[in-house]
Amino acid sequence: MKDSHWITIATVGYQHSVSINENRAAHGGVCHLEARQSPDGLLGRKTNSNGTHLEVGDTFPLDEETFFYWLSLGKCER
Repeated sequence: MKDSHWITIATVGYQHSVSINENRAAHGGVCHLEARQSPDGLLGRKTNSNGTHLEVGDTFPLDEETFFYWLSLGKCER
């Protein structure tokens, strides 16, 4: 993984808001589980999307177990 480039690890059905700055128009579509490498380690975030509407969640440290779980979900679990 390149530094500072978010990569979608899995795409799942919408479940709930992922951000304190909620964008209701982004609800009802899908949630992208994303990861990127940083100098401090692996980071994760969730992004809801519905058409052109986006809601980007906070970045958090991504542990190895969660990363591999996301990989197991694949690109389209609904």
